[in-house]
Amino acid sequence: MTASGERPNRAARRRWVILSNVPVPEAHLIGLGIAACLRRGHPWTLPGPRSAHRLVGLPLIAAGVCHIARSVRAARRVHLADPDRLVMTGPYAAGRNPMYVGWALLHVGAAVAGGSGWALASFLPVAACMHGEVLREERALTDAFGEEYRRYRATVPRYLPRPGHRAAR
Repeated sequence: MTASGERPNRAARRRWVILSNVPVPEAHLIGLGIAACLRRGHPWTLPGPRSAHRLVGLPLIAAGVCHIARSVRAARRVHLADPDRLVMTGPYAAGRNPMYVGWALLHVGAAVAGGSGWALASFLPVAACMHGEVLREERALTDAFGEEYRRYRATVPRYLPRPGHRAAR
């Protein structure tokens, strides 16, 4: 019910569920924010022409956005903060953490497209932090889903598909 006593329409509820399922990548935002501050005081530009930075960085950004969008779509019926079932379709059939991969692609793509050495250097500590978060989530999913999650974990890689891995469609 809304404040006026009306029920929100189904499309509005669905949009809210979808938007609430996009985790805010705090570590990436903090890393890029620190990099931006460092760049102001001590510029560190990547070598090469700006056009080359964009030629490499913009496709990485596009790939990250697409990967995140496909992940959100695959998880649209599950509240990721408190899941009632596992998501094992779409990008989740090829890797268990596709949103994290998407955010990583966005981070690296933004760093390269912007030509920022600081932003690129911030990726490694951010990735280490995110990996710790993934490990915590895996423990929680094992506790919540037991053998079902163990089987999924045994057959689907954590981040990137294995060579020759065929994801179920």
